Amino acid sequence: MGSSIRAHMEPYLKYLKWLWLPIGAVVFYYYLWKWNPLPSDEAMIRNFKDHRADFVEVVQRYREYPRPPGKSSAFWYKEGNTLELFNRAGIDSVDAYGCWLPEPYSVETAIWLHNALLSGFSARSGLVYKCGALRIRPATTPRIDHPDQSDDRSDRRNTLLFGVIWKDYYFFPEVPRIENGKLLSPLSIVGKGFPGAQFHEKAGVATTQDKHRVFPSLNRLPSHWKSFECVYRQIEPQWFIRMCNGH
Repeated sequence: MGSSIRAHMEPYLKYLKWLWLPIGAVVFYYYLWKWNPLPSDEAMIRNFKDHRADFVEVVQRYREYPRPPGKSSAFWYKEGNTLELFNRAGIDSVDAYGCWLPEPYSVETAIWLHNALLSGFSARSGLVYKCGALRIRPATTPRIDHPDQSDDRSDRRNTLLFGVIWKDYYFFPEVPRIENGKLLSPLSIVGKGFPGAQFHEKAGVATTQDKHRVFPSLNRLPSHWKSFECVYRQIEPQWFIRMCNGH
């Protein structure tokens, strides 16, 4: 009887054998292109909302911390109860990038910043610390009382296609403009022949502008994700989740 059952099932078993090939291909495609092993947007947003006051206070302390020339400010987070705020809000570190002055899309602002950078004013006044966009790196374990910046405890994951990917919180000192699904960076002064530059006849300068894709969700890996590209999801006018790949 057993042999008759096997004989009866033989055609179906052969069919199932070939059926696993497209199923396996679909699964492989999903894990390669779509599956995101990072914490969900919802979990990060919930943490942000639960500890919003701590995030805002950390931003204020970072930007207002005195940074006299020639003196290291690497241990700023050890002042007062800042470390408690880090642990409570799940923050690992804070870093500043670029500069967002008021009216960041004004040619006059771009000229002022360009001249300030050339003169070294930014280094003396802490311009980047006070006006830079802030990457707030989430921690998977409580921040402990040591300055080891090489201790990688953030939510980073390895993927086959994009290498290391990660999510963090991002704060812009000014409300960024979003047009056609792109977050517009401040204008930057460049040479007149710079690729893609726009020349402003009245001011006599050329400017360029970085643009970053914004999505309603970062729970899946974005399509056509370029190497080293960062994409964003807006939480509040000045607060975002950012997701980057390091490949």
